[in-house]
Parts: sequence; C-alpha cells; structure tokens
Amino acid sequence: MKTQPAGRSVFWLSFPIAALVVVTSWAGLFWPSTYAQETLNWATQGRGGDVVNVALVVPVLVVSATLALRGSQPARLVWMGSLLYLLYNFIIYTLAVHFNALFLIYCGTLGLSFYALAGSLPSLPAEEIARSYGPGAPAKTVALVFLVLASLAAVGWLQEDIPALLSHQTPQNIKDLGLLTNPVHVLDLALLLPGLVVTAIMLLRRKVLGFVFAPALITFMMLMSAQLAALIVVMGLKGFGTEYGMAGLFAALAVGFAVLLARFFAGKDQSPQATSSDQYPNAA
Repeated sequence: MKTQPAGRSVFWLSFPIAALVVVTSWAGLFWPSTYAQETLNWATQGRGGDVVNVALVVPVLVVSATLALRGSQPARLVWMGSLLYLLYNFIIYTLAVHFNALFLIYCGTLGLSFYALAGSLPSLPAEEIARSYGPGAPAKTVALVFLVLASLAAVGWLQEDIPALLSHQTPQNIKDLGLLTNPVHVLDLALLLPGLVVTAIMLLRRKVLGFVFAPALITFMMLMSAQLAALIVVMGLKGFGTEYGMAGLFAALAVGFAVLLARFFAGKDQSPQATSSDQYPNAA
C-alpha cells in the first residue's frame, strides 16, 4: 500500500527536525553549559536521552521518512511513532530544562514535530490501513500489552504521588530532579497512559483508528524502552545506585516491541476486497 501523494510533502520536515535533534544531542553530550543548571540526577538523565536521540531516534525518523516518501504505509506509521516520541521528549526539554542557549532549538524541534504529525493526518488513509493490516494484526496481543503497561506505570507513579499528596509533601523523585513537578508523571498520567488504554479498547472492538494508532504507539514504546535502558546505564556509570538488570529488562522490551511491530505489519491482507465497515474480523 502506497501513501497518498497529496500528503507526502510533510515528510520533508523530518530532515530539519533530525538536524535539530542532532544539534541538541551533541550539545547535551559535549557542551557542559547545556545542563549546567540542572541537578546531577536530571543532567545525567538528559545525557542518556541525548545518546538515544542521536543513535536511534534520528536514524528511525530519517529512514522511515525516506521510505514514506517512496510510498510505504508501514514506514509512515513508524514515522508517526517517532514524532510522538520527539513530541514527548521535547515537551520535557522545553518545560523542564532550565533556560539555556538551546531554548529556541528545543522550541523549533517541538513545533516542527507537532506540525509534521498534524499535517500528515488529513491525508492518512485510516480505512485502507485497517483493511490491509487489521485482519492479520495481533490485535488482542497488542491490546493486552498496552493495558498491562498502562496499569503498571499508573500504579508505579500513583504510589509515589498519592502518599505525597496525603502527607502534603513533595515526592522524593521531584526533589532529586530539582524540578517543580515530574514531567514524566504529568505526560504519562495525562496523555500517554490514557492513550494506551483507549487504543487497546479500540483494538479489542476492531475499530479503524485502533489499527492506525497501535503501530505508532508500538514504535513510541520501542524507542522509549530503549531510552530507559540507556538512562539506567548512564546513571550507573555516573555513580548512581543502579540495577543493571532493569536496563536489560527495558532493552528486552524494546526488542519485544520491535518484534510486535513486525508481526503487526506481517499480517497484511493481500486481497483486493474493500469494506465500508469500521470494524474488522478478530485476530489473535
């Protein structure tokens, strides 16, 4: 299945986005003033994210955009997932990193990522995607994974936040980061985790949009799992108490999501039959 020509020009934004991400990553890794105002904990996490951004996210973004320009629909969905990852991370860079020389570059990356993603939606052939991949997609498996991860993450964050609220104290993780709030908790509890749950429900109900959002979110979770693995390793190298087994777990999750994404696209229906329904047959 090929992308519609009318919506392909937006993929060209990927290349300036990639260039900006390379600049911010290089500065974070090699320009000390970038994180000079942050706590050691938060600065170390920033550098761990910079490693993943330049080593993994930029290649995924550029390759998927290039293939999407050539008409690949799976590449387009992976591209959407990489932009979701950049939106998530550059919201954090713009709002939770002290004002520095990269501020406008952070804003530019965030804005371009948002408008690239938003600009791609009007030409997105959602029904074609669901018709091609829905019948063979591991919908129940993906839905279960999303529900389990959303539940575990919600419990993990709320068991830190609720006791602090009840005791009128600031959570220790926020003190360690030197921030006003934990931006990861904000984005996860407000946006990401509900999004995983809603997508899981749509998949279980065989809704069209479930088959569009699912591969993008799988890509997002793959990149985020790789980032978490890198953060743990970098934190350990900087002398923070670190369980490297957790790094291995997140690395395994990243690989697992890559396999799940491959399974999703491997089930493409080659038949020419069309359907006007917004629901598709069950798949395991």
